[in-house]
Amino acid sequence: MYLDAVWLLNLLMDGMILSLTQGITRAKSSKTRMMAGAFVASAIVPITIYMPDSWLVSSVGKIVFSMLIIWVAFSYTSLRAFFARWISFYFITFAIGGTMMGVHYFLATEISLQGGSVVTFSGGYGDPVSWLFVIIGFPSSYFFTKWRLNQVSVHRMKLEDLYEVTIEWNGRLAHCKGLVDSGNQLIDPISRKMVFLADPFVWEQFLSKEDLDCLEVEKVISSMDELPEEIQSSIRLVPYQAAGVNGQLLLTLLVDKITVKTDAGNLEMKHPLLGVQHQDLNHDRLYQMLIHPQMMVKGKSA
Repeated sequence: MYLDAVWLLNLLMDGMILSLTQGITRAKSSKTRMMAGAFVASAIVPITIYMPDSWLVSSVGKIVFSMLIIWVAFSYTSLRAFFARWISFYFITFAIGGTMMGVHYFLATEISLQGGSVVTFSGGYGDPVSWLFVIIGFPSSYFFTKWRLNQVSVHRMKLEDLYEVTIEWNGRLAHCKGLVDSGNQLIDPISRKMVFLADPFVWEQFLSKEDLDCLEVEKVISSMDELPEEIQSSIRLVPYQAAGVNGQLLLTLLVDKITVKTDAGNLEMKHPLLGVQHQDLNHDRLYQMLIHPQMMVKGKSA
């Protein structure tokens, strides 16, 4: 057994796990502390080999040892923060380890012919995992786990910033989820009205599919007379800039009212402009409307 090679491999693994732990818990730490934490974590290898009867190898010992790793890597700021980092450390370890074991168990199957049929069976978890599999598999599991955790974080942030929105137009109501878009500062230069943006989920609550398909800038300019009167009277074309290109026009409709439900109460904006978007605003459909950030400041309490 090449102890130095095994130790080095575990040192790299522990470093990546601690790096992921820091990422999802947003813990502050220095490179020196992270390297020291990885070194302490990898020390379990010689302890397991040369002192198999040590209390550190027991369940209680492993818990204490993992707490020492977190303390070295991130120091102690508060009990809550320490506990969150410790739990995250275990979660990431199990996630990556489980992924590797699952893939290895799937690939490490043997095939034989019995009675003219192809039969597969597994050699079990006792099969040695090759160095090549560990070297390739662990970084792959690391990056996959990091990607999924980032996705979860993005979804969580989106969900925390979502609001129930009600739009009123011509005596009808539409309900949807709205996201405050801090990058949206679009204001109609003539009326100085805020511009919101809604996707087909919202517009289909007001319009037929045929009318919605006609609400494109080119079609409106060329054949506006063919639209119903209630749509014609509401249409506003707002100039905007996209990706450094000037001269773009956004087709909007003047709606009667937009109401945003917040924890502090409802906010209302009368006669705002609602832009027409013909595609979903996001692929997972968490929200169907982009809320102008000034709505959260200038919206009147209902």
